[in-house]
Amino acid sequence: MEDTYIIDLFWRRDENAIQLVDKKYNSTCYSIAWKILMNREDSEECVNDTWFAAWRYIPPQRPPKLVAFLGKNYKRIRN
Repeated sequence: MEDTYIIDLFWRRDENAIQLVDKKYNSTCYSIAWKILMNREDSEECVNDTWFAAWRYIPPQRPPKLVAFLGKNYKRIRN
């Protein structure tokens, strides 16, 4: 699945974007969260908060690289 397609879905406010981003990036984002938090529930919550942040920030932003955008939002959530 191409990131540009997922971003377009976010842009159109299509809820399938959440499912696709979760399918593609859940393991990556969860792994990062786990290494920081060392707690399953907290890690899952951070991943879900990251998807929600993507929903909130796309639009108005159109990220050139989705995985970097998700990582940036993850950092924003943690702070």
